[in-house]
Amino acid sequence: MELQATPIRGARLAAGLACGCALILSGCLGSAGGEEPSRVEGDTATVYSSGPRDGASAAAAEAVLAGERRALTEAGGRAGGLRIRLRELPATDDDVDEPWDPALVDDNAHRAADDPSAIAYLGEQDYGATAVSLPITNGAGLLQVSPGDGLTSLTQRAPGRPRAGPERYYPSDERSFVRIGPTDLAEAEYLLERIRAGGAKRIAVVFDRDIYGRELAAQIFARARRDGLEGVASEEYRGQPEEIPDIARRVAEARPDAVIHAGVAGTWTTRLVSAIDAQLPATPLFATSGILARERKLALPHGPARIDAVGPAISLERSGYDAMRLVLDAVEEGRRDRRRVIAAARRLAPRVADARLALYRADADGRFERVGAAP
Repeated sequence: MELQATPIRGARLAAGLACGCALILSGCLGSAGGEEPSRVEGDTATVYSSGPRDGASAAAAEAVLAGERRALTEAGGRAGGLRIRLRELPATDDDVDEPWDPALVDDNAHRAADDPSAIAYLGEQDYGATAVSLPITNGAGLLQVSPGDGLTSLTQRAPGRPRAGPERYYPSDERSFVRIGPTDLAEAEYLLERIRAGGAKRIAVVFDRDIYGRELAAQIFARARRDGLEGVASEEYRGQPEEIPDIARRVAEARPDAVIHAGVAGTWTTRLVSAIDAQLPATPLFATSGILARERKLALPHGPARIDAVGPAISLERSGYDAMRLVLDAVEEGRRDRRRVIAAARRLAPRVADARLALYRADADGRFERVGAAP
């Protein structure tokens, strides 16, 4: 079973982002009633973990959560003289088969921000969901550690999107975010390196309508121009099967030397990739890590297509383990003081943040297998 992208997805994402932006502008992030408390009182601190429980990334999220639980168990459930309580919050429900739900992510972040016992927030897992939660946790003065969201603009200005700077995610004007894995920009640059190494000069990109795909496409084209590659086709796929023949035809008419899929795998992704492959059987196909969303499997019903995808080298469980371990080490140093915990996490992050990439290749059955590591 695969994910189907729908117009509801874009609307819900837009609503979530609009809500976050409105809260930033109004100064209403986090708890009401003035300045946020900087210290946790009592002998128990809470770490919130936000991740999908249903939908495209549910299995991946369970592996991440297993790593978080293991790290907490190994620490005896304590850090910095405090008992650490883990609260697991769903970032999806069973109504829509999506990687994440903007409304639920918004709710999760507010729940953590409004809890005086909260010491850290683990999330989001992937595909730009942190764009919704980070302004809320930052406004509350709460450390946020993502086990895997590579959205570039969370930490730096994304090439090709000059207005998408990280400052919009930090209403407090202080950085409070750490990620464990690589950025989407690193993925884009590695894919372009492989394309140039194969002798390609002209590229086409098919991307999805959400923040993940749009930001990635902009970065790919910006880096391609810098490196002397010509972008000959840019196609936004809105998740509807009737779009696929026209998208494949337009991509083929542009005569690219390579095609990149920059989006999250969905119900119709198999048909989309197969249609492009049928139109351009000799043209290499590449993909960003979003195509690995469904347990690294993409069924190709119309015959095998060779697809090289790039994604994090670190295992999902290890990314969760490292995220929780970083929080516990930061609490050990900062104890009940939220500001000190944030400072400690940012200082300690280089020791655990694994930015390595790996190359994955789809076999004849549509399963992605790791075939090598990126330099």
